[in-house]
Amino acid sequence: MSYSKKKHYLAKFQNKIFVLKIGGEVVAEKNALESILKDIKKLTEAGIKIILVHGGGKQADLLAAQIGHTPVKINGRRVTSQQDLEIAKMLYGGSLNVEILSLMKKLNMKGIRISGLDGNFLEVHIRDTKEFDFGYVGDVDAVNPQVLFDVLAKGYIPVVSPLASDNDGIILNINADTIAAEIAITLKTEKLIIFTSARGVYHGKKLLSVITAEQAFEMISHSIAKDGMAVKLNNAIAALQGGVKRVHIVNGLSKHSLLVEVLTKKGIGTMITSEKEKQFYLKKL
Repeated sequence: MSYSKKKHYLAKFQNKIFVLKIGGEVVAEKNALESILKDIKKLTEAGIKIILVHGGGKQADLLAAQIGHTPVKINGRRVTSQQDLEIAKMLYGGSLNVEILSLMKKLNMKGIRISGLDGNFLEVHIRDTKEFDFGYVGDVDAVNPQVLFDVLAKGYIPVVSPLASDNDGIILNINADTIAAEIAITLKTEKLIIFTSARGVYHGKKLLSVITAEQAFEMISHSIAKDGMAVKLNNAIAALQGGVKRVHIVNGLSKHSLLVEVLTKKGIGTMITSEKEKQFYLKKL
């Protein structure tokens, strides 16, 4: 792609906010994580504001195995027992944040860690147990974004971990995809970008470059998208319905996937958007 076209895209998004979510499988691969952070640095230097949300499911599974604990998952969502919660607190509230921030320091980036407990950032409640008891899992009632605005205004990149507490002070595990979507909805961000170990959304063996929210819903309804991908698509649908313009699901293990997705017409993963936006996108290809 030519330099002038890259400058055009960067200028288009200047002063816009992107919410990025990276999963544990990406955080675990230091080279992939560093590549994403380098891409983030280029975007922030161009005036794009980035909020980074991280998960850590892979690391939680590995730590659980080391102590002889077998995690339970229902339709791609983790059941959080007391033991799972202690693992989440150690990882999400500690070591994973530190790993990300240490790499950011290496790259001369200004990162600062935030959880749902900081500055009453996330208002949450424990998930209802009528259908199934997910344990110490929370659902988001509201995002109070002032802490994000304060951090962004001072030139920092917020690194958000998926922990929060309810009004009784009970610490809860929150799905990181959901947190990213709720932040994007509250701020009406330009983009929500979800990094995973898959290239994007597939129908059979075909990678889908762009789909609508309606198509995503159909894929979930017919079990074409299942488990973790169904969770991601449900959050993408919610984000679009909440005012986010475009959601991207991208392979975070592919080098410079962020820049390719954002700064090229075709991209590298799957974009989920409205029918109108889809048609506009297809005309440009």
